[in-house]
Amino acid sequence: MYTDAVSYNNASYVSSSGTASSSLGKDEFLTLLIAQLQNQDPLNPVEDAQMIAELAQFSSLEQLTALNESMSGVSELLNVITVNGAVSYIGNDVVAAGYSISKTDSGCTDVYFTPSKDCASVTAHIYNADGDIVASVALGSTSGDEHTFTWDGTKTNGSAASNGTYYVGFEAYDADGNSVNVSSEVSGTVVGITTSNGTTVLELSDGRMVELLYVSKITGKSSSADTGDADS
Repeated sequence: MYTDAVSYNNASYVSSSGTASSSLGKDEFLTLLIAQLQNQDPLNPVEDAQMIAELAQFSSLEQLTALNESMSGVSELLNVITVNGAVSYIGNDVVAAGYSISKTDSGCTDVYFTPSKDCASVTAHIYNADGDIVASVALGSTSGDEHTFTWDGTKTNGSAASNGTYYVGFEAYDADGNSVNVSSEVSGTVVGITTSNGTTVLELSDGRMVELLYVSKITGKSSSADTGDADS
């Protein structure tokens, strides 16, 4: 009796698991190929070209499986190397892409912003954790270079904002009234590291988080590196 590949594959998986599988491993592929040869019609055997094609598929599948296993091991090794390297950041002040700032009794952390071109006007909007604007500060005209902005911690109504983490967004326009993109970076002292879904994240002393990937510079050892408690 002749058994075609699809029928054999479906029958094998239904009998073993109760449902047909959508994946085919190299062992299953080889079993399927042997079964096809054993059950082929003697009057209509598998042609040489078809046999060669199926063997080529098996060879490719085996190579891809081996490559996938090898790359998985390389990925895990790179993660370990990255985490070990990130340990050296602990106790250092770093600058990384981001827009979060920390307000404490001693003031607010700096945020560095760089417009993509010269601007006729730039406004810094400070948001709380709920996404509400608590203050807007007009910065006037600026060049397309890096600038530093430090919020004084005063809300729009003149009262002092509570301590915690805030976020800064920049609204900028050129001389023709066109919107200008503005990139921003933040700074802080690294006190710990963590990983999430293969991403290494640095924990700053005030509780903020920045991804290691986006660190642009290390500005040196912090004089307060031994005090990792966040102000509240």
